[in-house]
Amino acid sequence: MGAISIYRQEVRPFSNKQVALLQSFANQAVIAIENTRLLNELRQRTDDLAESLKQQTATSEVLRVISVSPGDMKPVFEAILANALRICEAKFGHVLLYDGERYHAAHLHDVPPSYRQF
Repeated sequence: MGAISIYRQEVRPFSNKQVALLQSFANQAVIAIENTRLLNELRQRTDDLAESLKQQTATSEVLRVISVSPGDMKPVFEAILANALRICEAKFGHVLLYDGERYHAAHLHDVPPSYRQF
């Protein structure tokens, strides 16, 4: 919903040509607004697809590492963490395993020394 308003100092009616021109401008504004809405919708869908592709690629990479590293969890943890850091745009991270009593660091990536000590 919108409005176009025009004004002039002298009180007299606008001509049919002027009204038609104003209606034409209003129609063009509607088209421009709709095009912008459609473009934004397309960008959002493109972003969603790109994010989905990143996640599927990461999952595929982790599954590949699992298949070539049977019994060796270190490369699997490295792949999981590397992909999580990339997708989340994080600077550092870690994978912790819980043994029923406490957590143990299975893999650390760029963890600051103070955090590592903690």
